[in-house]
Amino acid sequence: MARNETNDDLTSLFSTRNKMINESSQGENNSLMPSVSGGTSSRGIAKTNKNDSKDYSQGNDSFKKELSETGNRVLKEARSELGELLNKQKESNKAIDESTIIKAVEKVIEKNEVSLPDLEKATIIIHLQKDLLGWGVLQPLIDNPEVTDIHVYDYATVVLQRGKVSERTQYRWPSKQVYIAFIDRLLLRLGKSLSTQQHTVDAALPNGIRICAIHESVCGSRGPLLSIRVPRVSKVSLESIVSYQMAPPLIVRYLAALVKCGICTFMIAGETGTGKTTIMKCLATQFGETESIVAVEDTPELNLQHEYFRSLVSRPPNSEGKGEVTLQEHIKTTLRMTPNRVLLGEMRTPFAAEAFLEGVQTGHVGMSTIHARNARETLTRLEGLLGRAQQSVSTEILRQQIALAVDVVVWLFREKETGKPRVGEIIEVGHCVEGVIQTRPMFSILKTGKDPLWRVDSWASFFDEELAEYGIFLGDAPPEISLKD
Repeated sequence: MARNETNDDLTSLFSTRNKMINESSQGENNSLMPSVSGGTSSRGIAKTNKNDSKDYSQGNDSFKKELSETGNRVLKEARSELGELLNKQKESNKAIDESTIIKAVEKVIEKNEVSLPDLEKATIIIHLQKDLLGWGVLQPLIDNPEVTDIHVYDYATVVLQRGKVSERTQYRWPSKQVYIAFIDRLLLRLGKSLSTQQHTVDAALPNGIRICAIHESVCGSRGPLLSIRVPRVSKVSLESIVSYQMAPPLIVRYLAALVKCGICTFMIAGETGTGKTTIMKCLATQFGETESIVAVEDTPELNLQHEYFRSLVSRPPNSEGKGEVTLQEHIKTTLRMTPNRVLLGEMRTPFAAEAFLEGVQTGHVGMSTIHARNARETLTRLEGLLGRAQQSVSTEILRQQIALAVDVVVWLFREKETGKPRVGEIIEVGHCVEGVIQTRPMFSILKTGKDPLWRVDSWASFFDEELAEYGIFLGDAPPEISLKD
């Protein structure tokens, strides 16, 4: 048989194979595993019966039982060959396509002078395609709009989160080696790798998906561990905040006006996974077209589509303990870059907090995220961080620095009922009087669920004049507002 004829035969097997699998799945219904008709998408062969969701042994490892010893050997060698090709093509940003996978499998078969049934060849090709293109076995979860986080405990345990609710799935890799190869390929796209020296990698893809991978040497009896956070606000805009039901129109217009006026420094607070970075990116769309913006981050997530946006990323020390570049160093550097806005991706360390607050006190307008359980606690968290950086400074001076630096606190949370992130509370920060930071509650959520309600806590703002310039008069607002107001 000629090589071209063989390749044509292998290509034709894709549609037959998918048809067989899709037909065997008819009548099944699982909202987490959408069906894809035609083509060779991994989504089309991952569909399973919802009633069998607890039978994890019947997940996508079942194909492994179909392969003979020869088939397993061909799969392993073809994956190795494609891995080398992927490394070569990485610099040119070219992706491996279906024809390349088919050719690699045929090359291995000819090299070893073995014979495999057509169905087994198709099975090998389909798995390599899943493994090398897109997200492999995790693709259905990435594609599902309800899934916000994916946690992988080991090669046979994949857990998803919808909101804050964890659910075990039946997705799995054929073996630990295949799972490790998947992580390596994922990190290769980011120019990173896991090792005993670099045991944790925290990175973000250009589309906003965040990855945290932890080497098995520090994971106890399981591992490697992999966490994937998928942002579900697909379009970064003010309208997305309303359409995703994070806040009603009045609150969004209020926040947008304070961003546009260019005099307010924001702290966006909340627990992990509440949409802090997302809402920061949405509000950043209101920056002026001619403004200079500098972001300082541990992991580059903001990636603002702004002509004058620059980003500085921290760097951990190397294996010899040298070469570290900290957030506070970058923040100090930004002050020599004459920015109109300074963005700190996440305020984690005392010295980063000190550098950021010092920078915005000197006239730079800033925005940062921080972990906190409510709006008022955000100020307490800032006081704690600043106090650890300035241990000899009195509490009153610390609070004065915070009051001078911060103007607005936006607190977010994620509802247990719906899993949706919401703006839970907004306060404005005034002066520090007799050692107490004066705050003005502006909005707070009253009712959660399908039809949430927010309360207008104040009909006056520290920034009434600025709000009036954008046609916002809080005195005309009703006591309660909804997503339709």
